[in-house]
Amino acid sequence: MADNAHRVLVVGGGPAGLSCAYELVRAGLRPLVLERTQAVGDVWRNHYDGLRLNTGRWFSGLPGGRFPWAAGRWPSRDDLALVLASLPARGGFEVLTGCDVESVGYLQAQSMWQVRCRDGREWRAPALVVATGTSCVPSIPQWPGAQRFAGQIVHAAHFGNARAYAGKHVVVVGSGNSSCEIASRLVPHAASVTLSVRRAPHFLPKSLFGVPLAALGTLIRRLPPHASDAVLSWLSRRWVGDLSAYGLPPPAQGVSGLGSVTPTLFMPVIDDLKQRRIKVVGPLLELNEQGAVAHTGIDRTERCTLRMDVIVAGTGYTTGLEALIQYPEALTADGKPTVDDDGQSSVARGLFFIGYRNPLSGQLREIGLQAPGVARAVKGYLDATQLAPCTGSAKVSL
Repeated sequence: MADNAHRVLVVGGGPAGLSCAYELVRAGLRPLVLERTQAVGDVWRNHYDGLRLNTGRWFSGLPGGRFPWAAGRWPSRDDLALVLASLPARGGFEVLTGCDVESVGYLQAQSMWQVRCRDGREWRAPALVVATGTSCVPSIPQWPGAQRFAGQIVHAAHFGNARAYAGKHVVVVGSGNSSCEIASRLVPHAASVTLSVRRAPHFLPKSLFGVPLAALGTLIRRLPPHASDAVLSWLSRRWVGDLSAYGLPPPAQGVSGLGSVTPTLFMPVIDDLKQRRIKVVGPLLELNEQGAVAHTGIDRTERCTLRMDVIVAGTGYTTGLEALIQYPEALTADGKPTVDDDGQSSVARGLFFIGYRNPLSGQLREIGLQAPGVARAVKGYLDATQLAPCTGSAKVSL
């Protein structure tokens, strides 16, 4: 019987790619997953020490990969890495690790998608699922004077352990979950901790009366934007209060206007702010040999000089899709995939995306909801086009 294992390729072996591959097998296909790291789960395994999910065990399970009771209420990075590592065997699909995909292009004459890795290997398939995720490429601002700064600049993705920064003056840039958690973890070890923020975050507790905020998120997402903003704003005032005295005025914009940016749920940072263990300043304006010049606050024009040894950039990520997808029409002007409800590209035949939504109810839960639909759409596309099965691995020798 002809081998149809690689009629579909999946780029990305994280939660989205593995979940989709699991469902593709259930749909009768045999996908090949291409993952850039050396082992499944490495991205999560290498996150900073102490990281735990904000969405809770019940709202973070994936197709074929539920968390055990031993993971507790809020699974750790290692718990998730173990779940991810178990999925290929459970699902019966192959993951090729160490394959850093460089480009994806469409071969019109053959009706095939061509995937090229940085080491020169290539694969072709009539259907392609892109699952590299929203946190693919760490983003660090290009601050003026950065080349003169004598200290260390590290992205939050590579922060590691707070003990490594003992005795140092550290500025953490950003106000999201990673930035606030890293700042709090630095407090017992660093000589000083400063949080540099451009806009005030929406602080919310990650559970209310023992119920994860993600559960509330499943209901709130059904409300009109103005109504959901009102609910979340009330919750923030009720459980967090006004932090203006500590450098964080009420947010000027509702959560619905922030796109994929989620509220900040790491509550221990609130106590650190109130106890003045973490100082808040506005955005960094420029760097110099000893530190940086920053606004003294979010809404202030006055400037202050910061002495620092380390900058931790909790400044987010980019998807990297503009460089990856050699089919510009498949992306919007800001680099987001244009897809229907089942993740199928609205302009490119045989191209699918999964893992690019991040609602308040949690990205992992969203992936679990998306994966079966994407798999059905892939199967439907291949059946409709009546393409002959590819033989072997569909690998192209250069």
